Amino acid sequence: MNELQSTISQDAKDLSAWLERIESFHPEEIKLGLSRIKDIARLMDLLSPKAKVITVAGTNGKGSCVATLESLALQSNLKVACYTSPHLMVFNERIRVNGANISDRQLNNAFDKIEICRGDTALTFFEFTTLAALQIFSTKKLDLIVLEVGLGGRLDAVNIIEPDVAIITTIAKDHTDWLGNSLEEIAAEKAGIYRVDSLNLVGDEKTFNLLKASLTDSNLQYELIESNQLNSIVSLDVIHDSQINIFQLKQQNIELALTSFINLFKDKSQNIDLKQIFNRVAIAARFQTIQNKPQVIIDVAHNPQAALNLSNQIESLQCNGNRIAICGLMSDKAISEYIQILSETIDIWIFVDLPSQRGALAKDLMDCLIDVSDIVNSQAEVLVEEASVHKCFNSISLACDYVDKLIAPSDQLYVIGSFITVSEFLKLEKEFN
Repeated sequence: MNELQSTISQDAKDLSAWLERIESFHPEEIKLGLSRIKDIARLMDLLSPKAKVITVAGTNGKGSCVATLESLALQSNLKVACYTSPHLMVFNERIRVNGANISDRQLNNAFDKIEICRGDTALTFFEFTTLAALQIFSTKKLDLIVLEVGLGGRLDAVNIIEPDVAIITTIAKDHTDWLGNSLEEIAAEKAGIYRVDSLNLVGDEKTFNLLKASLTDSNLQYELIESNQLNSIVSLDVIHDSQINIFQLKQQNIELALTSFINLFKDKSQNIDLKQIFNRVAIAARFQTIQNKPQVIIDVAHNPQAALNLSNQIESLQCNGNRIAICGLMSDKAISEYIQILSETIDIWIFVDLPSQRGALAKDLMDCLIDVSDIVNSQAEVLVEEASVHKCFNSISLACDYVDKLIAPSDQLYVIGSFITVSEFLKLEKEFN
């Protein structure tokens, strides 16, 4: 091994050790609030980025909105950085500069600086990694920083930064343990990213009305994206002529990105080439086909709102065989509602345990399927026969072995649910290819 390879290998080992350490930080042992991370960010001079900042929150659609913003900036020859979560394959995916993942060495250096500055101050995993992103961004000459909210908004670590534009894509039930059981409570938490002196955007009318009913601050103004915003710039034919899967990039998220970008960079708006932008957008694991015959599609839809969109996508594809799903979910999700929505389109369910303390057990997912299925009302022998079609496994590997023997060329396989489900599947695919 030459010197360069040895250095790269050591950087990777160091990063692995860092991630293992900060993953051991437990948020339930740390008092919620932004004061701790804000104090450290102030000490590190990270609270006032020189670049324009767009913060993106919402139950679904954040990824496609961020990806469009990144593509808009790159096509306009602007320097752009993005902070997103979670990742699929490697942690570095979460922090990108000019479309490229950050290096192990840069992450290690950022973690070292944070460790020195924080002293005895406790930080959660997300607080630590958010500071790392901000530290790395502070060393770059940037025109735009896009910060994706990890969970909620008001108490999310990225909310220590004052945005020039704040976006809420959609609001639906998710993370109820943290955000509240009602849509009104969730709306109030997500709206915590809004500022009186920033441009605050809303993705759809349902979310706009929910915010109106939930927020009492009359000084806080927010705008609903107009349905003709995109048409005023370019014909929607451009979308259909481009190579982007239209299901991956919903119109409202394009409109949110465009409105935000044009508001901040008006001088660039005349040169926007949406066809080129769409062809450059890459959104991994959003109804992404990774194999044909049999067709294999991966999707990280993991809440009811995303499940409804996924169900529509599945139904849009002709299938001459069975639609098989390998599914693993986190236990804090609305599992019954999720499975009920997709049960009309999936013929065979393969449930898996996830290698995570938060992961739901496959047998519990199976119980939910039985509870929501029409077969509950059928005769007992029909129930047993129908239920025997579906299977539970304690690992993605075993589930894949089973599916390999079961699947026919005319079938479709959907690997869905948690990011961990899709990530574990992709690791197996990489190992065998």
